[in-house]
Amino acid sequence: MSAPRRARLGETDLEVSTLVFGSMGRRRRDEASRARVLDAAIEAGLTSIDTAPLYDFGEVEAFLGRALAGRRNRVELLSKVGLRWDGAHGEVLFSLEQAGKQRTVRRDSRPASIRRDVEESLARLRTDHLDLCQIHHPDRRIPLEDALGELVRLRDEGKIRHLGVSNVEDRELATCLAFFRDAAPGRGIASLQLHYSLLERGAEADRIPTAHASALGVLAYTPLEGGALSDRFVRDAGWRRERSESDPLFRAPNVGPLRAAVADALIPVARDLGVPASTVALAWLLARPQRVMPIVGASSEGHVREHAAAWDTPLENTAAESLAEAFAALKIDRNPNATFTTRLRNKIRRLLERGSRLRRGSAR
Repeated sequence: MSAPRRARLGETDLEVSTLVFGSMGRRRRDEASRARVLDAAIEAGLTSIDTAPLYDFGEVEAFLGRALAGRRNRVELLSKVGLRWDGAHGEVLFSLEQAGKQRTVRRDSRPASIRRDVEESLARLRTDHLDLCQIHHPDRRIPLEDALGELVRLRDEGKIRHLGVSNVEDRELATCLAFFRDAAPGRGIASLQLHYSLLERGAEADRIPTAHASALGVLAYTPLEGGALSDRFVRDAGWRRERSESDPLFRAPNVGPLRAAVADALIPVARDLGVPASTVALAWLLARPQRVMPIVGASSEGHVREHAAAWDTPLENTAAESLAEAFAALKIDRNPNATFTTRLRNKIRRLLERGSRLRRGSAR
C-alpha cells in the first residue's frame, strides 16, 4: 500500500507533502543546477520546503526567493528562527570560518530577535508569510513562553500561519504544550522537528510518543544520515574516507558495524523491493505510526526520483521490525573525540531527563 503523499500538519489546516524537501547545504553547486533539482522536487510532489536563516547565512532563503518567483502558491515554506551570528547574546551553538570570515552562531530567542528573523526571512524569500515557523534551537537564557508568545503575535499579524519547535528536549516540549493547553485545535504548536532515522532513535523513548499523543506533526531531519543509509556507503570506500573528514559517523569505531548493518539488513530488503537502500530508509520512516515526515535533500534529479519512490515502496511489518532491530543494536558514538568530562556531563543530563519523565509519568 502506498504512503499518502500529502497530509495535514498536526491538527492544523496546513497540508504538506509527507516527504519534505530539505534545502540546506546546496550552496557548493551552481544556481542553475540547484534550480533544476528544486524544480524536480516540486514536480515529484515534494512541495513542502524546509529552510532557515542559518542555511548558508541567509543565502539559501535568498536562492529560494529567486527560484520560486511566480509560483509561491505551489509550495509550503517551512522555516525557523532563533539563531543569529551578528550579536553577543546567547549560548554559542557553533563557530566556523567561511570565505575567510569567522562566524559564531548563537541561540537567540528574544522576542525582538525572533521578529527580526521572520521579517528578514520574508524579504529573502520574497513572500508575505511563512507557512510554518519553528524555534530552531531553544535559547535557554530566555523563557520559552516569551519566544512562543512572539510567534503567536506574528501569527496574529499574518506573517506566519503556524508555529512549531525544533531540537527541544522532553521537558521543553512539555513546556510548549502547557503554554497552549487552552488553545483551540490547530492553534497550538503544530510540529516537532528533530533528528530521527533508522539509526537515530533516541526520541522514540520520549518526544515522539509525546508528539503523537498531542497530535503534532513530526518532521525528521537527517533521515539518511548523510548518505550512510545508502548503497554507496557499502560500495564506495573513497567516498567514505572523504566523508569521514567531517562526519564522525564515517569513522572508527562506527563505520565497520554500520557498514555491516547496511549490507546485511538494509540492502537485502531494498533488493527484494527493487529500489535503492536509501528509498527503503525513507519508506521505513513513512511507515511509522507517529505522523513522521522525513526532510530529505537531493543533489541531483536522480536523487529526487529515488526519494519520491519511497511513497510507492510498501514495507511489510516484518521487514520494518527487522530493520528496526538491526539498527537499534548498533552502538554509535557521535562524538568519538569527546573527553571523559564531556561524556560524564552528557550522561548526567540524560539521567536527569529520564528522572523528569518518570516523575511526570507517576503524577498522571
